[in-house]
Amino acid sequence: MAAAFIAAFQVADIRYAMAYYGPFLRDIPRRLGNSTVLDSAVRALSTAYPFLHTGSYPPNVLFLYGQSLRALRECLNNPAEARSPNTLCAVYLIIICQSWLGKHDDSLTSHSEAIAHLLRAAALHEWNSTFEMEMVITLCVPIILEGIVNPRIKMDSEFWELTSTFKRRLSTSRHNNQPQSTTELQHLAMFPKFVQNPEPHLAEIAKTYMQLRLDAQQIKQHLDQCAEAALGSFSSSEVARHCRIQAAYVIISTLAVLLNSLLRVFDPWNASLVSEAVFLCDEITIQAELASCYRPIGAGYIPLCLVVAWVASDNLVQLARIEAILSEYQSDFADVPWMSRAIWLASTLDSHRIRVISGKESPAFPLEAVSLAGSGGSRRTGTEKAPVRPESCCIL
Repeated sequence: MAAAFIAAFQVADIRYAMAYYGPFLRDIPRRLGNSTVLDSAVRALSTAYPFLHTGSYPPNVLFLYGQSLRALRECLNNPAEARSPNTLCAVYLIIICQSWLGKHDDSLTSHSEAIAHLLRAAALHEWNSTFEMEMVITLCVPIILEGIVNPRIKMDSEFWELTSTFKRRLSTSRHNNQPQSTTELQHLAMFPKFVQNPEPHLAEIAKTYMQLRLDAQQIKQHLDQCAEAALGSFSSSEVARHCRIQAAYVIISTLAVLLNSLLRVFDPWNASLVSEAVFLCDEITIQAELASCYRPIGAGYIPLCLVVAWVASDNLVQLARIEAILSEYQSDFADVPWMSRAIWLASTLDSHRIRVISGKESPAFPLEAVSLAGSGGSRRTGTEKAPVRPESCCIL
């Protein structure tokens, strides 16, 4: 079992590189034999991995996946085991395995809710190993992203302060050659609050938006410089670096266009914001097409970015292009209903617009100043998505 997992983790091909899911996975083999649920999750994942490139899994893979779910349910009934790092790791591996298999388990509907619950229950201040700290930081990402569309996921400020401490302690030279955004975890943790209740945070949303736009411009320069590297072997370090920088650029652009959409709720005819939204959506779409060669794992972040771009766009041609690309990516991990998430997020923004219009609210500061300008046309197409009822949307 350990040998199979190690073999999978050592695959360098960016399209199937397990390292994409987090550096802490390299330490899993030495933890085997001490946790039934972790052993079961590793066995299921390792058995499924060789079939990832075909998308067709034999019966024994499905059987082992089912076993891992049963082991997890039994483990969660034991308070001590439920709070352990091994259990948290097992949940993460089961989520990965489920995304490959395209399976949906009703009793584990919101995995990020489960992860958030386990993190709140764990004595994180006692977690000091590299494995534990890297795992917590990795799991912050799905918690933040899921929190944007799921108000039940809430982590307190103490948690984010602790994770920021973890990140500082883990800061090493391994990322020296990779451009980094100045946006920290504590900033990213505000995004769910921004989306669910933007009014009290408008000044911070505007400030963060401008910083993200600057970050995106800087990262794009690095991306352009290493563009030729994308023509090399999928197993080369140059291609891996290009993939990382491309991911950073797309994700930062996605966060920026999300905040742009929130700002336009309060100033829908701001020409600079409108033109920047068009530009950002175009950039996300272009990079999504270019990143397709890194599918499935190396471009696994793209669908969520396309979801946000779809919500942010009002252009029929642009929307059709986004939907077509998203449809292609959907085939990689069919379990996630991406368009349902897009519709939910769009309906959330619509509800904010309705509240602003009905209350005749206006921003407490001039949104005209929120712009880096000069990125294309400045007119809406007049095309609006049909309003949807949030309660009718399946999020997960």
